[in-house]
Amino acid sequence: MSSSSKGSHLIRYYSRLIETYIQLSLYEEAEATATRVLTVDPSNLTVRLKRGHSRRRIGHFVGALVDFETVLSIPPKLDTAQVLHHDEALRQRDIVVNTLGCSYAELTRTHPIKIEDYNQPALSRVSLTSNEEKPITQVFLDEPLPTNCRFYNHLGCRRGKKCLFSHAPDARSIRDDLGKNVCLYHLIGKCKWDSFSCIYSHSKDNLPSEYIIDEDTSKPSWWTDSARVRAVRELVEQRDARRKKIHEQSERARQQNTDKNKSKKKKKKKKDSDDKPPPNANPDTVPPPDSFSSTNSNCDETLVIDWESESDSDEELEFEDVESTGSDILSYGNKPWEHEEAKALVVALDDLHT
Repeated sequence: MSSSSKGSHLIRYYSRLIETYIQLSLYEEAEATATRVLTVDPSNLTVRLKRGHSRRRIGHFVGALVDFETVLSIPPKLDTAQVLHHDEALRQRDIVVNTLGCSYAELTRTHPIKIEDYNQPALSRVSLTSNEEKPITQVFLDEPLPTNCRFYNHLGCRRGKKCLFSHAPDARSIRDDLGKNVCLYHLIGKCKWDSFSCIYSHSKDNLPSEYIIDEDTSKPSWWTDSARVRAVRELVEQRDARRKKIHEQSERARQQNTDKNKSKKKKKKKKDSDDKPPPNANPDTVPPPDSFSSTNSNCDETLVIDWESESDSDEELEFEDVESTGSDILSYGNKPWEHEEAKALVVALDDLHT
């Protein structure tokens, strides 16, 4: 995989993760993750729009207004998703302006330094106008892998980027100041594992106790507020219920497809066996004496031999009655002259009586 495609894959993953955090009302985590992504790809307007939305829900209205104005400063391409992003940024910008009671131009004149700080990482105009696809560095973004690294989230992983397990955050964890992933279920009181068994960290020591909006304003972090914890727990339970329902539906559909395929194969096999023509008899083959399904008969019927255990062929063979003309009597232990001796003995006895 090339560096550009690999970087695009990472950006898509973290963009979906930000969306998940927003759905769970984890706006602080969404804002922090979006800032890390923008450090790597500052020209990503979708991530910047999501960061503005997260800032607005936290109460960081000035920073949200800066993000919305940055998105609106780039004209969207027609018939693309950028038009929807532009309309959403315009709608949320109006909400923030009504809340603040002043426009972006007024804030720029009165607080230019703050506006510049809130706009970091700054949007790169060169990357927007250039047609060349530049590789995205992975300085701040860990690559997601199927299985999480337990050592990284606890005592630390010595393999670093060579580790075969994931160091990236996901929808079941949040990242602390040391970069470790703290168990989300532990923070809401629903983790079924202890601190040694869980693959995520259970330590709150490196989680910030408050979210700093600016120099004079801050608010407590959500895991220190019991009301926020209850709200997040309800959203997580609803998400897990939806996932469980989808999983059960997919498993049921998979089982139905499996049963349907088995039924089709059985019907096809039965049809093939019914349509199969009977095999021709082989008169030159002599069956073994213990293979007959009935005793010898003087009638004109033929004996059908069960040949499955002693023949490589699956075809059913038919043989004529062994007492018919042309059969080999020696193979069944009968002497051809015995009946002649019996006739001679009968004639001799008759002569003696007479």
